Amino acid sequence: MATLLKDESTNGFVDMLVPTSPLVTTHAPRRFAGDDDLLEGESRKISDHFEMEDTAHGDGGYGSDDSDDSTRGSGAHGMAHGTATRGQVAVNIFISFVGAGLLGLPYAFSRSGWLLGTLSLFLVSAGNVYAMLLLVKCRKKLERDGYIGIKGYGDLGREVMGPRGEVLVNVCLVVSQAGFATAYLIFIAANVQSITSGKAGRALIIYACVPILAMLVQFRDMKKLSPFSLVADVANLMGLSCVIFQDFEYYTHSDSIKAVDFTGVVYVISVCIYSLEGVGLILPLESSCANREGFPKLLKQVILGITLLMAFFGTCGYIAFGDVTISPISLNLQGESAAFVQMALCLAIYLTYPIMMFPVSDVLENLFLSDARKPPRSYCPSRTFRLTIVLMTATIAYTIPNFGKFLELVGASICTLLGFILPCMFHIKVFGRSGMKIWEYFLDVCIMIFGVFFGALGTVEAVMKLMEDDEVVTEMSKEMLEL
Repeated sequence: MATLLKDESTNGFVDMLVPTSPLVTTHAPRRFAGDDDLLEGESRKISDHFEMEDTAHGDGGYGSDDSDDSTRGSGAHGMAHGTATRGQVAVNIFISFVGAGLLGLPYAFSRSGWLLGTLSLFLVSAGNVYAMLLLVKCRKKLERDGYIGIKGYGDLGREVMGPRGEVLVNVCLVVSQAGFATAYLIFIAANVQSITSGKAGRALIIYACVPILAMLVQFRDMKKLSPFSLVADVANLMGLSCVIFQDFEYYTHSDSIKAVDFTGVVYVISVCIYSLEGVGLILPLESSCANREGFPKLLKQVILGITLLMAFFGTCGYIAFGDVTISPISLNLQGESAAFVQMALCLAIYLTYPIMMFPVSDVLENLFLSDARKPPRSYCPSRTFRLTIVLMTATIAYTIPNFGKFLELVGASICTLLGFILPCMFHIKVFGRSGMKIWEYFLDVCIMIFGVFFGALGTVEAVMKLMEDDEVVTEMSKEMLEL
């Protein structure tokens, strides 16, 4: 989900996750406090695509040419102090983590049982918070050592592992963002098919989404997408609320509700990892805080609330529909209001797509297009390239019709690497064995080993399931439509 920031200007509510376009694609050398000439002349990097605008600088963001703005609020190590209050940061965290993955949890709980699903969710949540705070801890350590300009995950990767580290992190972020956007198209196709009782074909639905999306991804200023983001968040919250209410309304089955089923443990963990993925936003969110020291406690509190909400949502959805629970659960909805709720969720997902693809388009453009073929020198190659990216995600969405299986693939593979393996690896490299407590080193190693093992197992399982037919899901969908 997009992150909304409340600006101090009268424009107010809709400053979001704003990846700024770099001027060049070269990687900067390591920067230390006091390198003023280097800072003033340095161009933006690929990592800047995944950063949030610094609200302390108004519309200028990071890298503003105004020298007064660039120094205002700077800390001892060159990190600008944020202006966001606890409430604003809490809302940003909530919006960043609550998205389409939530709609896949009821089906995941039906596979694993509500108790095992809940325990898996809390285990993933605890590990996720621990790993995210490791990134904050690593940045603070590097800032104390004199490294500056670490605004995001990619910057941290560069300082820890060199240029290859930055490339690794940013490629993973690009793949995950594109994966989320592809899942959105799968979701839209499934729900529109449900609304039309199967009369509209998947290919028609998915490729009909392309023209408008192809126009929206052409925006090079994230603030121009702010109105779409606001509508998406309102529609999403409204749709999710209606789903919860309908869970209680349509509890009419007599199926046995499982508490534990270990055959679904890999699937439910993968979906939980996907649903709680947001590691790429943690460093920008922490930078936006007026009170950075209080961010870890705030993050724990908000993620705990989100985890409780997800557990409640997943359990209620499974209990409501039993053995015929579908992923996404919006396909289970019945009655006159079902179509309205599905359309609201589709609208939210549709308008979130260009926001998810914003950094993807810019980063891939920098990698594959020369300066002469990019704006402002030339616009046609860039526009064609962005259209091609949208068509590629649409084609992948068409070839993978099952929303739940795709969530498992993305969660088990790229989200596991970004959310668990890399943060622990960075922690060990930054602090070293001698600078860590025994339990910290042991826990980091255990998480990395588990991440590698689970990532391989979950990815293989997801790929094998994707190769299977979706006859069972299709029959369940038909059964729900006949009710």
